[in-house]
Amino acid sequence: MYNEFSFGAYKTYEEAFERFEPSLSSFYRDALPYRIDPFKIYGNLYYVGNKRVCMHLIDTGDGLILFDTGYGNDLYLLINSIWELGFNPHDVKIVIHSHGHFDHMNGGNVFREMFGSKIYMSRVDSDLVEEMPERALAEYGPGKYFDDWCVPDERIEDGQVITLGNTSVRCVLTPGHTLGTMTFFFDAADEEGKKLHVGYLGGAGFLTMYPGYCEKYKLNANKYELMGESIKKVYDEPVDIVIGNHPSQNCTIEKREWWLEHPEKNPFINPEAWRMFLDALNEKRLEYIEKELGK
Repeated sequence: MYNEFSFGAYKTYEEAFERFEPSLSSFYRDALPYRIDPFKIYGNLYYVGNKRVCMHLIDTGDGLILFDTGYGNDLYLLINSIWELGFNPHDVKIVIHSHGHFDHMNGGNVFREMFGSKIYMSRVDSDLVEEMPERALAEYGPGKYFDDWCVPDERIEDGQVITLGNTSVRCVLTPGHTLGTMTFFFDAADEEGKKLHVGYLGGAGFLTMYPGYCEKYKLNANKYELMGESIKKVYDEPVDIVIGNHPSQNCTIEKREWWLEHPEKNPFINPEAWRMFLDALNEKRLEYIEKELGK
């Protein structure tokens, strides 16, 4: 079967950022090989991302909610995936950006200008990027740098609930990956009305937690401690389905491939997965502290 969760091999700050941009070069040259067929995860929840970044769609019965808009160079894949599922991108009423990095929000302006979508992102990350646009890391992006970053229409506060049609998304501030990373909880319902609770931690990567990174971008250097507090904050949520921020973090692609070979069992439904995910994340956090900080 697939490995349940993965956060990548440990690297030093220097090694991590030395390898980060070159690892994206083939994707920037041509995003098409990274396409995967969009698919239903459960009920009214769908995967519309690709092999590099996750994006998810909720059909609320009164319009669509889209989580994240990708790198920008992959925007045509996202829009086509929405069409392929039988939906109209003009029905995307709400776009929720999980955190303030370019690889999750670079298509936001297109959705607002072309489809009339309303853009949401945490107040914390919105304010931080507005103060210093370099914090969006667009220097590593396909366009290298942007002045016209996707300013949200609404800045989400901790505990805020965003409702559209039959879906209410509860937003919980969980700093770590960024200081404004949000975690989202909502119910997905099937055709018979059976509901399962979905959890989405909006940022789990460690490249942005090194002291050298925090110094460069003038950020709180205790992000590893903040992540530990965030894990405790959401640990007891009764989650049935975990969705990811990047496919490698919860093996989205491997689960989909396994499911195609075993259609009788949905691998995304696992009431134990949320705590397993957070335990794995915390183990990696502690490894980071020991190796990077010598504590």
